[in-house]
This record gives sequence, structure tokens and C-alpha cells, in this order.
Amino acid sequence: MAKFVFSDPHFGSERIIVNGKRPFANVKEMNNTLIQNYNEVVRKCDVCYWLGDIMYGATKDKVANVLQRMHGRKFLIMGNHDRGHSETWWLDCGFDKVFSHPIYDAENYILLSHEPLEEFGNMYPIVNYHGHIHIQDYDFANHQQCINVCVEKTDYKPVPLINPFIKKPREFER
Repeated sequence: MAKFVFSDPHFGSERIIVNGKRPFANVKEMNNTLIQNYNEVVRKCDVCYWLGDIMYGATKDKVANVLQRMHGRKFLIMGNHDRGHSETWWLDCGFDKVFSHPIYDAENYILLSHEPLEEFGNMYPIVNYHGHIHIQDYDFANHQQCINVCVEKTDYKPVPLINPFIKKPREFER
């Protein structure tokens, strides 16, 4: 079982194609590409941590339709666009676990959050995987340990969840 991280897909949003300078002609192309890319990386036995902002105008049916097409166990750390619904609501949509707050893997020094957390941006060996800022630069100086995994920064694919600053990762499961 491998572990991955993925952030800010914003399924169904025409606005994000323009604002995020995404290379898609329309929402259907974007959604299909995101799902295809995801499934090329994440296998059925893998875990993927989603760092928020799943879908504008989310309904249970719309979210469930997308999640059913995607591999692996899906763990959500809620983003600013997700917090209009409860953890239970997202579980009912098909996420395997849902967190309304950042989570921390103390053994591997990995902090998962939606927004970049400035207070951890320069705390070696802690690495802060986050989303939220899309293609923008950081608005704080000490961000050496922050890794922006918004889909615009990861070629629209999940990336492996590892701490590049430690040599031997330990199992991380919540």
C-alpha cells in the first residue's frame, strides 16, 4: 500500500480553469483528466490524502459520482470550500475518513493541512503538505518546509506522501 496526497481539484468549476490557468477547454475535460490522472497513480489498495476544496456547489450525488470513479481509500482534510458541510456529510459522499483540522504524523514529521501553516514553514524536519494557494507564491518568508500540492503544481496528479528530509519513513495510518 502506497500513500499519496492531492489537493484542490475543484471538480465542476469553470472559474478555476481561468483563475488557476488550467489547460482545459471545459469542466468535463478537466474532471475527466483529473480522474484519469488520479487512477493512473493511485491503485485500489493505496491511500490518498485529499487536502481540501473538492467541488464547488457540491451535492452528495455529484461528489459520490466522482469518488466512485476513483481508486483507493480517500482521506479528506477539509478545505475552506468544504467546511460548509459536516464531516459526516463528506463520509456519506464516499470518503473513508474526514478531518476538519490538520493532521500530524509525528513518526515521519509530516503535517497535512489545507492552508500552508506559516508556523511550521521552517521547522526542520517537519514538512507541511498543503493546498489552498494554487499557483500563487507564499505570502510569508519561511516556507522552506512547505510543499504545495495543489493540482496545478503536481501536473494534475497525486504525488507520493513522503518526507524528503528523513531517510527511512515509518508507517502512517490514521
